[in-house]
Amino acid sequence: GEDTLGSRGSYTAALSGVAAALDGVDRVVRGHCVNAFCAVRPPGHHAGKELRAMNAISNGFCLFNAAACAATYATMSQSDGGHGLKRVCIIDFDVHHGNGTQDILCSTHDPRFLYISVHAGGAHINGYEETADDDDDFALRRSLGGSRNVEGIFPGRCGDTSPHPGVLNLPLGQKVTAHGIGNALMSDVAPAVEAFAPDLLILSAGFDAHKNDPLGMGGLSADDFGSVTSVCCRMAASACSGRILSLLEGGYGVPCCVPRDNLFLPPEVNKTSNTVPQHVTDVLMKRLDLGEDMPEGMQDTVPFLFQQKLDKCHAEGFLDCVREHVSALTKCTRGEKAA
Repeated sequence: GEDTLGSRGSYTAALSGVAAALDGVDRVVRGHCVNAFCAVRPPGHHAGKELRAMNAISNGFCLFNAAACAATYATMSQSDGGHGLKRVCIIDFDVHHGNGTQDILCSTHDPRFLYISVHAGGAHINGYEETADDDDDFALRRSLGGSRNVEGIFPGRCGDTSPHPGVLNLPLGQKVTAHGIGNALMSDVAPAVEAFAPDLLILSAGFDAHKNDPLGMGGLSADDFGSVTSVCCRMAASACSGRILSLLEGGYGVPCCVPRDNLFLPPEVNKTSNTVPQHVTDVLMKRLDLGEDMPEGMQDTVPFLFQQKLDKCHAEGFLDCVREHVSALTKCTRGEKAA
């Protein structure tokens, strides 16, 4: 699809993300740590068995599905090199349904896996008929690339229903709110996880439901993501001795498009001086030289509406969400009560 491009380093980056996920499984299952967070990119939960899983219009920025690979590896028999776990539950709180993960693990009912997704969407959204009155914001969030040629929210109707007991899809409407996701976690997700009794909990941790994300489909704050993580930690503590592997999925809201003065200068630079030593300038320019990473002939254009949203400055953004998520995981490791 038009929103899933790459550079010469994309394959290596995606493969390294899968490797990090498998290493995270090793560390958690072997007891080296209670939980692990893998800050990997590109995301993976839209990557399925084939391109454009479950009839999606694109691969949604995703190349390899690290969450599905980690779940498969964890349940693979020890004689085949895996860990032999009986059951793995994946909780996906990215703003989009993880069609690729469902496609790989749960196209039919496999008792080893429970896939749970809380996301924007629903039959009343994905059955929407386009009219001339559609505003630009709604057109942008109906697909990752901003195309107006599809109905509903990406990846489409595949996340509107739960086809069998191995899938629990919980579409939350046009926008994910703190009340909506909190109610879903406590009323639907927690009982499902308790009944399934997994040996490992994998989080597809997407932060694009943040209130300042350019896709505009969420109303959550960074603190809300910390609360979501804490709830998941309590589920894991009850079901599988706290064992969690968290994998970064979506999230694109930068904290601020105008960096503070001298924010990225090395510590040896005098912050009160406007003069930067030549050797420091040389180092900075070297860091900024990305080389010829873009293959010849590849276009790297960003739609105008999307660029407008990316250019907005916000006091809070994607990295704040990651910080609260990791902080909540750390508290769980220490046995502290969630706030």
